[in-house]
Amino acid sequence: MNKVKTSKILIPVDFSKTSLNAIKYAAFMAQFTKGELMLIHVQNKSDLLDIIMPAVNLKDVSVITKYLSDKLEKIAADIKSRYGIKVSTNVSTGHITSEIVALADEYKATLVVMGTHGKDSKNGFFLGSNAYRVLSQAEIPVMTVQTAAEKLGFSTIVLPIDSSRNSRQKVNAAIDFANTFHAKLQVIGLLQKGNEGEKNYEYNMKVILSQIKALADKKNVGCVTTLQFTDSRSKATLNFAKKVKADLIISMTDQSAEFSSIVLGDYIHQLTNYSKIPVLCIPPTLNPDMMRVPMGGLEY
Repeated sequence: MNKVKTSKILIPVDFSKTSLNAIKYAAFMAQFTKGELMLIHVQNKSDLLDIIMPAVNLKDVSVITKYLSDKLEKIAADIKSRYGIKVSTNVSTGHITSEIVALADEYKATLVVMGTHGKDSKNGFFLGSNAYRVLSQAEIPVMTVQTAAEKLGFSTIVLPIDSSRNSRQKVNAAIDFANTFHAKLQVIGLLQKGNEGEKNYEYNMKVILSQIKALADKKNVGCVTTLQFTDSRSKATLNFAKKVKADLIISMTDQSAEFSSIVLGDYIHQLTNYSKIPVLCIPPTLNPDMMRVPMGGLEY
């Protein structure tokens, strides 16, 4: 994937503070790139009584749907007024994760932006663990948001790179995203401490980092590279993001908690759980004929 497109952004809304934070990020990006938004709410009937309409008889689904639709429309009207962008809404019922993914496909969305309650997730609110499930099923990029930004926009983006093959697929997308939003890249190469194979990969990683910087330079994107050996890639990424005062982390959705794995697992889960800044997750493109750059195998 060469670009993260923001032309059609889908935002699941549960009316919590985190989902409203996600809307602000999405609205900013859509305004900046002349895109549009689709706000959706998926009704989970078993939760409605406790969360949204404790006084309404659940047998009257049409009343609940009307209430939710009106609430979503009010939010949409406010976004249109503030940002001057196109916003549509949809209220549906079904399995939350599957419905979000299906609506993204139906809407031909190019990006999902959703709030997550992270490590503080409560089962009663659907944007907790379901954010992780959407990440594992979506075929388009997904941005997770926990907290409100002090200032909307992206100035410093952290791009973690490890020794796994697919890790480098996100490079062009990250450079293009940084270029679009006038941000600089902080690229961190992460290798496992105490692993002889990873130690032997150090030279290759240095070459890859220099290649990434060269690619960024061609796009006039500021880029600083760092190499670090670590016991925990997720903790190293989060600590590095805090150190450089980043406002976005870009990662892949096929990487696990630790090194050289190609399945969605703990690494992304930990990032989305603990990161107080947005995490943009890009699904890999499984293409055996991908181009390779010599002396380090930077794939793009």
